[in-house]
Amino acid sequence: MQKTTHTLQDTAFNALLDHYKKASLRISAIWLLLANLGFVLFLFGRHQFRVLLDPNADVAVSGPVLDNLALIFLVFFIILLPVLRFIRSRTPAMILAFLVGLFWAVVFHFMLASDTQQQLVFPLFCMLIFTALIALYPTMPILYSFTLPLWFSLFFHLVLLKEDIPILEIAAMIVVSALFESARIMLSRWFVLSVRRECDNQLLVSKLDNLAHYDPLTGVANRRQLDNQLEQLIAQTERQGGTFSLIMIDVDYFKKYNDHYGHQAGDTCLVGIAECFKQVVRQPADLVARYGGEEFVILLHSATADDAEVVAERIRQSVTQATIPHALSQVADTVTVSQGIMQWSPGMTSLELLKRADGALYDAKHAGRNGYCVG
Repeated sequence: MQKTTHTLQDTAFNALLDHYKKASLRISAIWLLLANLGFVLFLFGRHQFRVLLDPNADVAVSGPVLDNLALIFLVFFIILLPVLRFIRSRTPAMILAFLVGLFWAVVFHFMLASDTQQQLVFPLFCMLIFTALIALYPTMPILYSFTLPLWFSLFFHLVLLKEDIPILEIAAMIVVSALFESARIMLSRWFVLSVRRECDNQLLVSKLDNLAHYDPLTGVANRRQLDNQLEQLIAQTERQGGTFSLIMIDVDYFKKYNDHYGHQAGDTCLVGIAECFKQVVRQPADLVARYGGEEFVILLHSATADDAEVVAERIRQSVTQATIPHALSQVADTVTVSQGIMQWSPGMTSLELLKRADGALYDAKHAGRNGYCVG
């Protein structure tokens, strides 16, 4: 039982974690694209930053290839933004992230090939990967799909294309990579922990709701929920018209059953009886409730007394087919039930409806039990 509970909790947690990952991706993906758009616009204005690169330079930083790449990204951004909300699975998101990362890898390639633009690469690299970290840390595969092309581009130029290995640049990349990965792990753990707490809170609220509205033994609705739904159904029916019916059920000679078989067996009997009731209701809206002790009530939405008689007969047959032994019953060798049916009519209060159903139940008992009467 405990293992089953843990399995259900893990299933609920995994479902909630997946939900929040998708929700965060829908919000953060747009923000990340807008941030990348800002970086692309920076490429267009890089000529104005030549003073930062070389105060004595007379020639502006040129690069028609970068301008063309920036234009390509702008067109890509305009096309992508309207369809971004339709991306709901991981694979398309990974492909999209990889394409954007590949764009920046190509940009780095041309910037590193120009002596006047190399100083922009590392700051831009840091801004890109940490912006991606903020947006994509809950979804590690998508995050790495974006950042791996950037790392490869720098590694390719700093290590494979250099005759002498640039120790300082490589050390800087190692430090930035260590900061990036440690921050990702920390943020991911906080994300999972927050979702775990949210899941625990939801399960606690669900348990409290079950305690407040459901009978802990049989699992059907308790008296409190019955009273609430009955009042709501009366108000709704008076407002919209129509009718509904109610069946009050009592287990025949249940006190003798408890005396003979014991209270634990009596509890097991009530659980089995409740299962019979739940199997014969007509629709999900119908309510099975434990009224008290061995008494139950079934609330049938949009049902006439004739409809309720059909359900009552199914209840009688279902309980009979359950063949729960009852040695001291004066009706049969197995457990049986008696039922009182009452159809609601305009102006009738919930207390009056229950009282009349109880009167019909009384008539069914005096008629020989194991049957039903209509009030």
